[in-house]
Amino acid sequence: MDTGMRLKYHRLKKKISLEELASGILTPRELKKIETGLKDPALKELEALCKKLAIPLAPKDNPIGKVLVKNFKNSLLHPQNKAKIMEQYADIQDHPLLHADEDVELEYSIQQIRYFIITGDLDSAEEKIKEIDRFREFMNQEQFYLFHKYNGNYNYILNDFEKALKTYLVAEKIAPNTISASEIGDLYYSIGISSTKCRETEMAYKYSEMALKIYQQEFVPKRIVECHLNIAISHQQFGNFRMSMEHYKNALTIGNKLEIDILRFTTEYNIGYAYFLFQNYELAIAHTESSLDYIHPEYSADILMGYCVLIKSNYELGNLDIAKKWLEKGFSIVENKKISIHSPTNQAFKEAYIEFICLDRLVNKDHEGFEDYVLNQLSPSLENTSNFFEIGYFFGHLGKIFYEQERYKESAEILNKARKAYKSTTILF
Repeated sequence: MDTGMRLKYHRLKKKISLEELASGILTPRELKKIETGLKDPALKELEALCKKLAIPLAPKDNPIGKVLVKNFKNSLLHPQNKAKIMEQYADIQDHPLLHADEDVELEYSIQQIRYFIITGDLDSAEEKIKEIDRFREFMNQEQFYLFHKYNGNYNYILNDFEKALKTYLVAEKIAPNTISASEIGDLYYSIGISSTKCRETEMAYKYSEMALKIYQQEFVPKRIVECHLNIAISHQQFGNFRMSMEHYKNALTIGNKLEIDILRFTTEYNIGYAYFLFQNYELAIAHTESSLDYIHPEYSADILMGYCVLIKSNYELGNLDIAKKWLEKGFSIVENKKISIHSPTNQAFKEAYIEFICLDRLVNKDHEGFEDYVLNQLSPSLENTSNFFEIGYFFGHLGKIFYEQERYKESAEILNKARKAYKSTTILF
């Protein structure tokens, strides 16, 4: 960082105005020329400005600080243990060498964004993003790239998938050639999963495939599993069941060796749901029940979604007593969390809750309640996420109910909507 940029960096950091820093030393106009590199300061002016900013006259060489931030950055790339990362952060966060020079301090601050996201401290992540945003002009190309990428991570965690995808794609455009293969693989993976959430299936497949190749070369087993899962979901959305199950099985084989609970849950659940889509309800039940062995109680939305698959599968097999037992378990979670349709909560939990309530009305033959929830709550949510199969599933059951009630015109209309939804999920065997 040259002299002028260095002065401006510390002025902005201390939130001092141009006029305030220049006062008694030189004119604001001359200081602006120095900060923009149009003029070199005289030695006396530089000494006075540095004294006012309480910084040394020249930047220090800081090799240890560079190593500290590099190690911190590497530990955040593929985190396996949140507790170890938090322990490492506690050891280094007050280290003076992380603030001994501007470049190391800026790099460290950018990495803090990623740390806060990984540890779930989203308030601190947001605060840090806003703080660092003022220093964009001081970032080198790699720092500018990472700042965009971590912004993408933040938006993804907030479930703003479209904004996350747009931010990741900007990061790809500005990515320097110097970044590591693992880092670019992580970006491709991030684009892939965001694309899946946005139903950009071709993009999801393309970037997940590129990420998988990198992770296979770098041998990062956890990410290999996650890429297989996303590719499987892409094939599922393409309607290619055979290729989808091949990637699911690859994910399951590798994932079982890693013994990472959340990864095993995700794999088993997705396989279970895939079997449900293709009406193999026995295997759907087997894999979904298995997935629940690996999910921790705090993941309420995921547990409730698992219960929904089990309720639907057992209902289709005519196992109403078993379906009702899963409903009882689900209601214990709902009561424990004190959730209602109108209470503010995590969006993922709310969507799972709406489907769960619809299934309760269906299984217990509350036809009026089922109609109300499907048409006014569940359908808008499913249409918003283009979840065509579930639209077809619930409209199909509603159409049957209308027919039994001799509401033939309404039955024909809703069954036609169900057929159109299913048509959007054509299976290729």
